[in-house]
Amino acid sequence: MENLGLSNTNKLIRTYKGATGLKTGSTGLALYNLSASATRDDLSLIAVIMKAPSTAVRFAEAQKLLDYGFSTFSFKQFGKKEEVVKSLTVTKGVRSSVDAILQDNAGTLIEKGKDKNIEQNLILEENISAPIASGQKLGEVSFSLDGKTLSTVNIVAKSDVEKLNLFTMSKKVIYSWIDLLRS
Repeated sequence: MENLGLSNTNKLIRTYKGATGLKTGSTGLALYNLSASATRDDLSLIAVIMKAPSTAVRFAEAQKLLDYGFSTFSFKQFGKKEEVVKSLTVTKGVRSSVDAILQDNAGTLIEKGKDKNIEQNLILEENISAPIASGQKLGEVSFSLDGKTLSTVNIVAKSDVEKLNLFTMSKKVIYSWIDLLRS
């Protein structure tokens, strides 16, 4: 059987730090085109070059665009999915508290150097009563710069908290007595 080989015509894959792909193309009418992608420090960028006069120009121009993007912008991570924001007091529940966590990752693309001016606004429900379901929205956190919201993420309950009933209340009282006797 004949050994077939494939070659990638995107030279940036071999020469550009963090290059991840994408697609080259050329026709007589469209000339030389390139969609180039790269990732560095959690920031992924795409540069699109259309109608370049030569293959060398398309790669050089894509590299300039990517260099500009990486030197000017960064990805600012505010928090990760399921990170505990706060432990909230729960009334009428079998447990007296529940962890409030981020529902999703929180972050945004931002111009380098401006991340020091970001403000965080945390809004949480007060007086939380059982029952509470895992994933139930308890509030939200937003991040803003110069009055413009950059990112908003829901804050949700990490776990269920059942409502106290006669059985669970009796069980709680018995366990409290046992703990007192052990001390």
